[in-house]
Amino acid sequence: MGGCMTPSGKPARYELTIVLLLALFWGCVGLNRFSIGLIFPFIVPEFHLAGWQVGLLISGTSITWAVSSWIGGYLSDRHGRRRILLPAVGFVGVMTGAMGGAWDFLSMFIVRDLLGIGDGVGWAVGQATINEASAPSRKSINQGVFTVGYTLIGVGVGSYVITWLTGLGGWRLAFPVVGAITLVILIALFAFMREPQKRASQEADWRLALGLLRDPSMVAITAAGCAALTWLQIFVGFNPLFLTKIRGFSFAETGIIASIWGFSGAAGQILIPLASEHFGRRPAAFVSAGVSAAALTLYVLGGYDIWTMRILVGLCGLCGFGLLPIVLATCVSEMVSDEIRGAALGMTNFFGVLIGTTLMPLVGGLISDHVEFGTVLGLAAIADIVVAISILKVRETAPRIVSSKPNSTERPAPAPSAGT
Repeated sequence: MGGCMTPSGKPARYELTIVLLLALFWGCVGLNRFSIGLIFPFIVPEFHLAGWQVGLLISGTSITWAVSSWIGGYLSDRHGRRRILLPAVGFVGVMTGAMGGAWDFLSMFIVRDLLGIGDGVGWAVGQATINEASAPSRKSINQGVFTVGYTLIGVGVGSYVITWLTGLGGWRLAFPVVGAITLVILIALFAFMREPQKRASQEADWRLALGLLRDPSMVAITAAGCAALTWLQIFVGFNPLFLTKIRGFSFAETGIIASIWGFSGAAGQILIPLASEHFGRRPAAFVSAGVSAAALTLYVLGGYDIWTMRILVGLCGLCGFGLLPIVLATCVSEMVSDEIRGAALGMTNFFGVLIGTTLMPLVGGLISDHVEFGTVLGLAAIADIVVAISILKVRETAPRIVSSKPNSTERPAPAPSAGT
């Protein structure tokens, strides 16, 4: 394997190592994002939080994430992936640790807003790095592995780790530990990561990516991304409150249910992209969105015992998480040319984060002041339906499917003129 070369011009073992390191980093991002929901049962009474404040803390990293994702992707197109990514990883580690020092709503909100700067750069530049380091037949799988870090470590393992650390020394102990782990990963990336081979053009213009919104498929995949992130953030923020306040499950039982959601999602982020290589991006994402919506509806409305809840949340996680790398990364990467890939990933993520993880959790928080948390979770099921509808309007980009069509015109879009 070591003698094989990747598109970046480096041995295939480099591809494997960089994917694993970036997946570990993205797992730490998942921990700093997902853990806020797990500690709500503690900080809501400690900080005397209203529902709208809960919603703001869920979306607290999102505005800066949205902006930095676009800017970071654009800057990495011009100045290189490594030069932009490594400082972002270090900043994530420092600000994650700082969450443990928050003393009220405002201080936690400010820290999480700052944290979003590093998180957003990490998404756009990390995905672009993996795309350029991967063989064509492994792009969707590797981008799925990157996203798996968020789910497996941030949600699956993280549910155990955060609940264990919280029980051991209080919720404030958890975040410095996660921050320290992030800095260890930074050291490994600094030692191992190399800049991809010089791209054809490094004079990227951010307006080129914005011009892609004239492409109906790009608009549709952006809408699907907004809905997919709505599903994710609504569930992350309000499921623990639904389980503890409405269904009466203990904190430990809630952590187990959340872990099943995460572990199932990690499996889905490998299996669903793999299926999309053989059957197409659109069919894989459409079926996954439909199954996730049905499972989540039963989860909220069924009033089932804990074992049935675990099965339903596992199915929801498998399919809901499984479509994320397809919708948020692979389709976008395959629609555009190399010189604007980072900016395109940042641009679509900008809108997805602005709507899906900033606006909608705030809407959920405002709704929760007037209705029960189960109704708020219903927004996540509706979001899955929006994904299913939107994905049907996206042109197919899976290489195996596209190449099998005679005279196919479904190729990556060229960079539009900045002046048009």
